[in-house]
Amino acid sequence: MEPLLKRRLPKLYRYMSMQKLKHRLITTVLLAFLGLIIAFGIQAFSQQMAIAKKPNTTQLICAKTPNLSPEQLSAEGRISYNQGRFDAAIDCWKKATDAYSQNPNNPEAINNRINLAQAEQALGLYPRACNTLVKIYREEDCATLLQNEIKRKDLLKILEERADSSAKISGLRIFGNILRGIGELDLSHEVLLLSLKKTESQDQTATWLDIGNTRRALSNKEQDLYSRTQEEKNVVCAVINAYTSEAAYQSAINETSSNSPSNIPLQTQLNQLSLRLDTKDWLNKIKEETQDKAKRNRNILERVFQPNYFVKRNQTENCSQQLTDYQSQFPNQIRNWVNQNLSNQNQLQQIDNLQQQIEKLQPSHTALYTRINFARSLIRLQALPGIDKKTETFLKTTIDQAKKQDNLKAQSYALGYLGKLYEKNQNWELAKTQTRKALLIAQAMPSPDIMYQWQWQLGRIYKRELPAREKANTKDKEKEFQEARSAYAGAFQTLESLRRELATGSPDAQFSFQNDIEGIYREYVDLLLRDKEPSADSLSQARQVIASLQSVELENFLRLACPEYDVTKIDKIIDEKAKNTAFLYPIVLENRVEVIVKVPTNLTNNKDANQGLKHYSTLIERKEVERQVRQLQIDLEEEYTFDAVKDEGQAVYGWLLKGAEKYLSKDIDTLVFALDTNLRNIPLAALVYGQEAGKPQYLVDKYAIALAPRLQIPTPRLLQGKTLTVLAAGLTEPESEKDKQKFPKLRSVEEELKEIKQASPANISVSQLLNKDFRINNFKNEINTSSFQVLHLATHGEFSSSPEKTFLLTSDKPIVVKEVGNLFRKQAQNQSEPIELLVLSACETAAGDKRATLGISGVAVQAGARSAVASLWSLDDEISVEFTKEFYKQLVDPTLTKAQALQKAQIALKNSPGREHPRYWAPYILLGNWL
Repeated sequence: MEPLLKRRLPKLYRYMSMQKLKHRLITTVLLAFLGLIIAFGIQAFSQQMAIAKKPNTTQLICAKTPNLSPEQLSAEGRISYNQGRFDAAIDCWKKATDAYSQNPNNPEAINNRINLAQAEQALGLYPRACNTLVKIYREEDCATLLQNEIKRKDLLKILEERADSSAKISGLRIFGNILRGIGELDLSHEVLLLSLKKTESQDQTATWLDIGNTRRALSNKEQDLYSRTQEEKNVVCAVINAYTSEAAYQSAINETSSNSPSNIPLQTQLNQLSLRLDTKDWLNKIKEETQDKAKRNRNILERVFQPNYFVKRNQTENCSQQLTDYQSQFPNQIRNWVNQNLSNQNQLQQIDNLQQQIEKLQPSHTALYTRINFARSLIRLQALPGIDKKTETFLKTTIDQAKKQDNLKAQSYALGYLGKLYEKNQNWELAKTQTRKALLIAQAMPSPDIMYQWQWQLGRIYKRELPAREKANTKDKEKEFQEARSAYAGAFQTLESLRRELATGSPDAQFSFQNDIEGIYREYVDLLLRDKEPSADSLSQARQVIASLQSVELENFLRLACPEYDVTKIDKIIDEKAKNTAFLYPIVLENRVEVIVKVPTNLTNNKDANQGLKHYSTLIERKEVERQVRQLQIDLEEEYTFDAVKDEGQAVYGWLLKGAEKYLSKDIDTLVFALDTNLRNIPLAALVYGQEAGKPQYLVDKYAIALAPRLQIPTPRLLQGKTLTVLAAGLTEPESEKDKQKFPKLRSVEEELKEIKQASPANISVSQLLNKDFRINNFKNEINTSSFQVLHLATHGEFSSSPEKTFLLTSDKPIVVKEVGNLFRKQAQNQSEPIELLVLSACETAAGDKRATLGISGVAVQAGARSAVASLWSLDDEISVEFTKEFYKQLVDPTLTKAQALQKAQIALKNSPGREHPRYWAPYILLGNWL
C-alpha cells in the first residue's frame, strides 16, 4: 500500500518517509478513545489521555476542596477524566485554567486548556470545546473564526504562525479532532496534516490515527450522500476515503515504537476492523440495491474503478484533494483492496490476535470499553467457525469484569450486546432476558443514550415473534404484540428527549442517530398501523411519530433545534379556520403505503381530539414506490414525455390518493401534505385523477395544494386588506468569470421584477436590488433596514439535502444555507412580524437527491418565513415571468389563500398555448402556511 500512496497520495505520504529517518520515541500523550467516536459509535466513552504531570495517588475533589493549587487541580482533573467522570474533569480543569490565566503562555496553562477542551469534547460539547481551544491561538471565538471568510481562508497560515511552542503544537491535533466533531471535515484533515508536519516524527502515531478517523468520517459522509443521490461520484469518493483511512491507520501501526503507549496499536487495529466491516456492509448493500436496476447500473464497483474511468468522468471532483493524477494502476489497486481486504480471508487469525492483546490489558475503565467495542465488532462477523461461541464467552467475561469494577454503563453495554448476539442467532428467550437486564441497568442510572438501544432491541425481538400482518387480528400473540409496542413506545420517548441535544452535536453522532431513528420510528409506525382498521389513538400516535422523524431530518440538515408543529394545533386550524382543508400524512413502509387523513370536524358537539382522522393503506413495495416516483420526476422535467407523465401521474395517484376520495367532501378544496421519502421531490399538482374529453384531469384542477415541512406554522393568516410590500432581488449573471461559466444568463430577470409591481400597481409596493446592486452586503443592509411581507429572489440557486450544496447566488458570491440565518437575524429583531412569503424563482432541487426539498425548508426556516414558494426544477426565463405576473395578480385577491393563488396561477399557465405539459406549470410548490 505504501508505494501506491507515495505515487498517488504524495501529500499524505510525505510525512511517512520523513519520520523513518528519525528516532521513534513517543513522548506526546496519546489518544485513548477519541477515535472510537467514529469507529464504534459509543460516543459517551471516547476519551484521550490528558496532558499533565503524573498525579499523586490521593484523589482530590475540586468542587468541595477550596484553595487547591493549580497543580493539584490539574492532577485531579486527570484522575476524573481517566475514570470517565468528565463533568468533574471539566470542573477541575476550568479552575486550573482560571488559576493560570495571568500567564496564558505558561505551558501548564496551555496544557490545562487543551485538557478542558478534551473533556468538553468527550461530553459532546463540540462548539464549547472549540471555543475553549482556539484561545491558545489568540482567537476569542470559534464560530467567528470559522465564519470569517478571510480568517477561514488563512486558517492554516494563522495556526502555523501561532503554534509556536510544543504545547500549542500538541493542541493542533486536538483542534483537528474537534473540527471533525463539528462537521468541518476538510479543515480537520488539513489541520491534522499541519500537526503531523510540526510534530516530531516519534510523536506522530496518534496523529496518523486521527487522520484515519477523519478520512473515515469523509467516507461516511459520501456514503450518506450516495444513499440520497445515487451518484457514482459519491461511491468513488466513499471508497477512496475508506482506502486512505486504512492507509493512515496502517501508518499509525507501522510507526509505533517500543516506547509507544500500548493502547495505540490495539486501538488502531480495532478501528481497522470496524472500518472494514462498515465498508463491507455498505458495499454489499450497494450490490443488493443495484440488482433490480437497469443493466448499466450493475457491478457499479467494477465499473467505476476501471482504468481511465477517473479521467473520462472526473468522478473524484473534490472528494480527495490528495489525488494528483489518475493513472490506470490506481483504480485497479483500489479494486484489489476492496476485493481482498474486505473478504473473510485471514479474518479469524486477526480476531484471535486482537483478543490476545485485549486479554492482556490490566482491568480499567479503558480496558472495559476496549472489550465492549471489540465485542460489538465480533457480533457483526459472519461465517467464521466458532465465532458466536467465542463472542458469547468473551462478553460473559466482560460482564464479570464490569461488575467487579462496579461500572454500570459497561455492564449495560455488555449485557445488551449479549442480547444482540442471541437475537442474531434467533435465541429469542435468552435475547429477551439479557436485553431486559441491560435495559433495567440503563434505566436505573439513568442513561437515555443507552436506554433507547435496548428498548429498540427488545421491541425488535418481540416483533419478530409476531405473525404476518395479514393475520394481525389473531389473538395468538397478543402479549408479544403489546410488549413490542410498549418497547418501541419507550424507545420513541427516549429518543425524543435526546434528539434536540444532538441537533448541534457531532455529525457522525447525528449520522448514526438519524439512521437509528429512521429504523426505530418506521418500525414503530408499522406496529401502530398493523391492524387493518387501527384505532384513532394509534392513528394519532403514528402521525406524531412520522412528524418527529421529519423534524429530525431538518434539524440534522440545519444543525439547529427547530420548532416542530404540534399536530393538535394543526387540527385546530383545520377545524376552526380552514374548514375547506384536508391534511394528508403519507407514510412509506417496506411493503405498503399508509395514509392518514385529517378532515375538518365540528368539535362543538364532539370533544374527541382525534375525531376526523381517517386511514387507508395500499400494498406496494417501498422500492417500487421510489422507482415510480423517480421515473415520474425524470419525465416531468423533459419536454417530449407528455403521454408517459400522464400514465405515471395516474399510477402514483392510484396508490397515493385514490383511497382518500371517499373521505374528501365537496367542501374540501385544499389539500396539505406532509410528504415522506422522495415523494417530496415531485409536484403533486401533476398527478392525474381522471380524463375529460380526452384530456388528463390533474390534481391541481380540483385542489389547491401545499406541503407542510414538519415545522411550527407561526400565526397562520391571510394576506388581506393591506398593500403588499415586496423586497425583490434579481441577478442576470454573476460578476466572476468562473460563476458565469457555471450559471447561464437569466435574461428576463429585470422583466420579472417589473411584473411584480405591474400585477397590481395599487396594491403592491416593491423595493428592488438588481444585478450589481444585488451584492451580499447590499442585500444584508436592505433586509435589515426595511420592512416587507414578501421576499422575492430571482436568481440561481440549488436546494440539496447537503447544507454545503444548498445556496442562493448573489452578484459577488453564493449564500449557503448556513449563512442565511446570519443575514436575517437583525431583520427578525427589527420587524415585528415574520416574513409572510419567500419566493425563490429560477432555483432548482439537486438532481436525484431524495431529500432535496430539505434545502427549501432550510432556507425558509433560516429566513424566518411563514411560507415559501419555490420551483423543483429550472425553467425558461419567459415562463418565470408569466408565472410571476399571474401569481402576484392572484396573491392580492383578498378572497384567496396563498395555496389558491398558486393553484390559479398554475392553471392559467397550463391553459396558455404550448404550456400544456406539466414541466412548464407544475414545478412550483408552496411550503408552510397555506392560508
